[in-house]
Amino acid sequence: MRVFRAERSSVAVPLIALAAAFLPGLFLARQGFAQSGVPIPLYPPSNVTSGPGANPAPPLETAPPAGSNGIQTETLAPIDPSWTGTLGAADRALPRDMWSTTPRAFVAAALPLLQPTSSPVLQELTRRLLLSDAVAPQGQDPSGAPSLIDRRVDRVLAFGYSDGAALATALPQNNASEVFDRDTVELRVVAGDLGGACGAVNDRAPRYSDRWWAEAVIGCQALTGSYDQARLGLSAMREQKSERDPVFETMLDAILGHRGKLDKFPDPSPFRMTLLGASKLPLPADALANATPAALAVWATSDKEPIAARLAAGEKAEALGALPPAGLGLLYGAVESKPDEQGTLLKSGKLPDDPRSRAIYYNLARTNEPGALRVAALAPLLADARRRGAFVPMARLIAPLIAELQPSPDLQSFAPEAARVLLAAGAYDRAAPWIALAGRPELSVVANFAQIGGNENVALGDALASLKTLDRETAWRQADLLIALASALGLPLNGVDFAALLQATHAGTVPNGALWLDQQQAAKAGRLAETVLTTVLLAAAGDHLSPEPIVLAQAIAGLQAVGLDADARALAVEAALDAGI
Repeated sequence: MRVFRAERSSVAVPLIALAAAFLPGLFLARQGFAQSGVPIPLYPPSNVTSGPGANPAPPLETAPPAGSNGIQTETLAPIDPSWTGTLGAADRALPRDMWSTTPRAFVAAALPLLQPTSSPVLQELTRRLLLSDAVAPQGQDPSGAPSLIDRRVDRVLAFGYSDGAALATALPQNNASEVFDRDTVELRVVAGDLGGACGAVNDRAPRYSDRWWAEAVIGCQALTGSYDQARLGLSAMREQKSERDPVFETMLDAILGHRGKLDKFPDPSPFRMTLLGASKLPLPADALANATPAALAVWATSDKEPIAARLAAGEKAEALGALPPAGLGLLYGAVESKPDEQGTLLKSGKLPDDPRSRAIYYNLARTNEPGALRVAALAPLLADARRRGAFVPMARLIAPLIAELQPSPDLQSFAPEAARVLLAAGAYDRAAPWIALAGRPELSVVANFAQIGGNENVALGDALASLKTLDRETAWRQADLLIALASALGLPLNGVDFAALLQATHAGTVPNGALWLDQQQAAKAGRLAETVLTTVLLAAAGDHLSPEPIVLAQAIAGLQAVGLDADARALAVEAALDAGI
């Protein structure tokens, strides 16, 4: 069974100790996922290279003690474990010296600025940055402020990494802060290890007098079937003079058999989402809007709620990288529909406008029907995704289905979309024949961004002319972006008439000046991790990829400058597709 912070106020330590004494340590096994077609792993593979079970590091070589010859020795400074990581070479981990001469204070200031985004390239860069094993940035944590470990683990939780629990385990546990201990509990919930999460609560709650820990103890008792102890703890909590938490109390009452109602859900953390699922209460309207990617993934994969109640959370979690495409595919696949409903949907010619309709189209596309019938279901899915600004996440979901189709003349009208989907999913070799069938110059240019078999001599001018035939209103923006991306990658701007592309300055999202300058300086100096960090911050606009050509060009140039050419090219491809090219 898959089950995936809260307001702080003081509760007496004896209350926590009383509740913790009754806590059973149970483990809930995570439901496995499987999918036909091209396999996509539910969660990114992780080769743990540190922590329990890892090969021990070689002993430090120190000078022998001073002898009678009067030679003096110095004790080596202790190794800072703040950037101990879990990724290995197979995960494309960044090098151990990635922080180089980047000051610790800069990293501490920039890390909290990282936010979840729907860009797969930025998601992957962020994951490798946060989970790679590296020498920590030089410097000291400021007194009274969160440590670098705390800031790092906080971001791991914010992005909803399922293997974040392994990182928390690999990091030093001595002198752990209360924030670190909380995040460790939440990360274990994200990983589907409720038993481990509640074990951590049982072990660490006596250290703290915070209400969060008292609620965690009582919540774990309710989740693991110790209802009498949960009732006792909840009763004792209500007798305290501290501020009440009506959301928590309503959920616990429902689990214990006294059903209530939740109008709002202001703090949908992973642990609280688990409690809500166990309570069987309806999901409040504001819950998904307030939920982090981790909490969304917990709700989407909970078996406590019907599929229909989990689809919207699954779509959002997949777009933000907390749920892999295969996970959303399995949610869609569990939606049942009758043939009449399917036929009506196909014949209507309308785009899907809700998660259930998208699920029906997806299931129709998974059938073994001839290609034209499958395309009839795939085309509305893609058109709707483009309308919602979710083309790239949808492309990653349906890429295995399109990979099963064979390019043929009768599918020529669908060839451009098939090529875009496979390019978005990184299946560049499979995209090549569809690009040839489509015969569209702009797709050949995008293919050249990825260094695959398009025409390397294709003129950008032909691509820009082709874009005008598709949509004259958006063509100038797409053309501006295309030449900026090509220039950033060092490709020749063959056939480009700059006079025809000139436009007045437009309003847009502008990065912070200090961030812009630091990214350039870090890239020039070869400070790899600092370049990745600032590039991700530059290239994101809210939870989407920035649409600004000059910003994306600078992001690509920075990645190339520090040797991340494949990532730079992938970003260029994604940016072009995200803009509808």
